[in-house]
Parts: sequence; C-alpha cells; structure tokens
Amino acid sequence: MSRIEQALEKAVKMRETKEEVFPRETAAKSRERDAVHTFVVDKAAIDPAVVDRHVVSITDPFSPAAEQYKRLKARVISATSKDCKNTIMVTSADMSEGKTLTAINLAVTLAKEIDYTVLLVDADLRHPSIPKYLGIEANKGLSNYLKGEAPISDLLVKTGIGKLMFLPAGEVQQDATELLSSEKMRMLVHELKARYKDRYVIFDSSPLLVTADPISLGRSMDSVLLVVQEGRTSQEDVMRALSLTKGWNILGTVFNNVPVVRIKSRYSYYYRDGNKVEKKISQSGKDGTVAIG
Repeated sequence: MSRIEQALEKAVKMRETKEEVFPRETAAKSRERDAVHTFVVDKAAIDPAVVDRHVVSITDPFSPAAEQYKRLKARVISATSKDCKNTIMVTSADMSEGKTLTAINLAVTLAKEIDYTVLLVDADLRHPSIPKYLGIEANKGLSNYLKGEAPISDLLVKTGIGKLMFLPAGEVQQDATELLSSEKMRMLVHELKARYKDRYVIFDSSPLLVTADPISLGRSMDSVLLVVQEGRTSQEDVMRALSLTKGWNILGTVFNNVPVVRIKSRYSYYYRDGNKVEKKISQSGKDGTVAIG
C-alpha cells in the first residue's frame, strides 16, 4: 500500500471515529451557530403583481417617486460605505408618516445595486406591516428568534427581488421593548453587521414618540433615517423626536409626500413626452414621493 493510500485510509478512520464521539448533536449546534451567517433559505419569492402600489421601487421603478428613492440610495451609500456603517434604522416621530414604505423602497433600491446585498428587518414588533405591503404571509420572524423559538435560517424570506432578503417581525409582541433591548438582539445586530461588509441591514422601527422600542434598537444602529410627512408632522414633534436620538448618527431626514409639482420640472427634463410624465406623476402623487434633507 502506497503512502498516499495509507494517508487516505487513516483520514477515513479518523473521520469515522470523530463522528462516533461527536454525533449529530454537534452538527446541529454548528448549524445553529452559523445560521445568522449562511442565509440559506428556500421560501417563495415575492410576486410583484400583488405588491402594494406604493412600493414604487417594484411596481413603478421609472416613476418620479422611484427616482427619489434612487437619490436617497445614492446619499445613503455615500454617507455609509466608507466607514462600513451598514446597519440603518428607519423611524419617524409619529404614526402614518411613511417610515415603512421608505424602508421597503430604500431596501429594494439598494438590493438592485451590483455591489450590495440587503437584509430588510421588520423590527416593528407591535404593528408589523411589511408583509402586507409585499403581499406575503409571514407568521414567524424576529420575535420568535429572540424568544428562542426558531433559528434565523428558518425565518428569512428570499424575495427574488435583486439581492434582497427579508426577516419578518413575527408574532405581535407587547413586550417588544424588552426583546429589542436584549443581549440576544444586540448580538444579532453585531453578527449581521460584522459578517459581510457589502450587506446593508435596514431596520423598520416603530415611531419614536409612540413607543420606547426604537430607543432600545437605535443604540445598536450605525445610522438612523428620520421620516417626516410634509404638512402633517409638526416642528415640535420633530424636535421632540430628535431629542430622543442624542448621540446617534442621524443620516438625514426623508420628507414624505412632497407635492410632485416640485420635482416635475426637473424630472421631465429626461423625457420627451411631457404627457407621459404628467401621467406618471399623477399616479405617484401619494406613493411616497420623497425629498432628502
């Protein structure tokens, strides 16, 4: 028997011995430990036909509103890529200001970039709404992981849209603040951030003036985007919200529902058919047209 054959035979015996001493339990623990890193899932992709029309980055990617999200994406990349500030929380002062739509549209737009993968996390554990906008069912998610009921690998949704993965919120939680401020949540954010430098992790959080949840989550974030609905959010509420974010890295403010007439003249420069532009703008008027400040 040659030396190579002897070495191969010895390796086989060592592997068999190792499997006897360390049976399946070790492999299971290894899979659990690596679950955050692998992101290997096999779930149905999102069907663009049933996505809410306000998710313009999917339903109307060439509209003026979608163009504004592309601008937002460019600003975010410019402000974060150099220092690898890849965990971003999207929040607002109050409810119904468009934070969830901003988070979704930003995540989708980033995921279409060649150089980046994106994980969108529904961290609004009290009123999760991302599945509704994406037209999917998601009964389990982040809350189930934090309570030790399921590994991350069983909860991720492979969207089929660019390089976008989605982690649902899971079951509605009344103790959301405790879960989001837990050591397990901090470790999860750390793992998601540190493993891959080309991955953006976008967290959709609850409003700052409604619950303490975003304050717990915000401490673990690299950056924060504050969504403000023009004509609805008072300056006083914005200042109150900002006072809760002292010490955080505020990327900027996203003004939601800006009248499309303000961007019409700029956007129409790129189109020959003015009627076509008018039609697109009229359809996008309430679709989360944004301006970045």
